[in-house]
Amino acid sequence: MIKFFRKIRQKMLTENKFSKYLLYAIGEIVLVVIGILIALYLNNQQETYTFQKQQENYLKLVKKEMASNLKSLFVENNQLSEKMENAYKVLNIMNNDSLLNNLTEPDLSQLLNQFFLSDIVINYENGALNQIIYSGGINKIKNDSISGLIASWEGKINRVRLQENQVAQATESLKNYLYENGDFRRLSEDLGYSKILGIDISVNSKGNKNLLRSKEFENYIFQFIGFGYALQRSEYPYFEKEMQTIMTLIDKELNSDV
Repeated sequence: MIKFFRKIRQKMLTENKFSKYLLYAIGEIVLVVIGILIALYLNNQQETYTFQKQQENYLKLVKKEMASNLKSLFVENNQLSEKMENAYKVLNIMNNDSLLNNLTEPDLSQLLNQFFLSDIVINYENGALNQIIYSGGINKIKNDSISGLIASWEGKINRVRLQENQVAQATESLKNYLYENGDFRRLSEDLGYSKILGIDISVNSKGNKNLLRSKEFENYIFQFIGFGYALQRSEYPYFEKEMQTIMTLIDKELNSDV
């Protein structure tokens, strides 16, 4: 093709048709410029498509993580509700002589056992978020509201974890008090653990009702309820709302790109 155009130019020059040659040359330049502009346009379109696909992939990963974290939050919140209800029951019994006198040791062991169940901690998934933040992928998210939430997400998680740690510390104080002042063997017998372990029933069991007459034990329960209340009524609802907000924004952004 280049040789073809070159022959045409040479023929025009030899025939002394300079004006026609000039027009032809200008036209050839225009064609080259148009070709370059088309190439740049196509390249820009490819970059835009690649950018949009990267953003789409990032947003889908974040939404998936948020959906998983919402499920974990629901599970942990239910467990916290059970523990809180149990703590209120213990306080009511401690404040009522009739309830305390009629309480059997096996029933008390069931109540105390709630404090030994798993800690209230959400196993947050944040691999995609960390990847986006630390790889610079956050710059590929054009929605400022979404990128702003992602950038501040670690602080939100730390805020919830701080309250969870306070609940865990209060629970640990209750456990330690029971270890030091309670009859852990009786607790194990009532819950069936001694039988499983092949341990004979104690003949000198004192039971654990003395715990319910302890002001220190009562203080630890109050502490647990206070931290648990803040986690359940403030931090968890706030965190749930933030996750739902970012999922809603992501859905709108993904739909706007369709």
